[in-house]
Amino acid sequence: MKNIALFLIVLFVSVSCGSVGTKTDSDSSNQKQSGFSITLEKVDGGTFSFEEIRGKKHLVAAFWATWCEPCKQELKKLAEIYSDFSDSVEFVGISTDTEEMIDKVNEFAVEAALPFPILIDPSGNTVSSMIPGGDSVPYMIVVDKNGTVVSRHSGYNPGDEMKLVVELKELIQQ
Repeated sequence: MKNIALFLIVLFVSVSCGSVGTKTDSDSSNQKQSGFSITLEKVDGGTFSFEEIRGKKHLVAAFWATWCEPCKQELKKLAEIYSDFSDSVEFVGISTDTEEMIDKVNEFAVEAALPFPILIDPSGNTVSSMIPGGDSVPYMIVVDKNGTVVSRHSGYNPGDEMKLVVELKELIQQ
């Protein structure tokens, strides 16, 4: 009985963390949304607004949480490719953690030396409106510089960042 309970707990954590698989919805007309907008606080102070980069840079918004190991792996991989795209793509990590966890969010960002802004949403309203189900992470949105959501990625598996590299190169060439 204990083994079954342990198995169910491990399965639940894996599924809720999105590590079981990755689903990408790209370029289907029913998935595209224009007029993307987001303004959130940075964990280290100040704010980030898509309006600041609209028309200039594309955006990769990676939703994550401190309790989600695949999320942390994904952010570290994004940090590795960031410099290759920083002239034309802005990356942001958007924490889904509660306000009580902001210190842990900042601690991870500093320890991992993430080179892009880490955003927080203390109310949870913005994040929950952007992620299907409200809190399933890791979850990523790629937005073109005009504010059209061009793809959504659910979950993370090692190597997914290489697919993102191909996607971003194609987006930049358009």
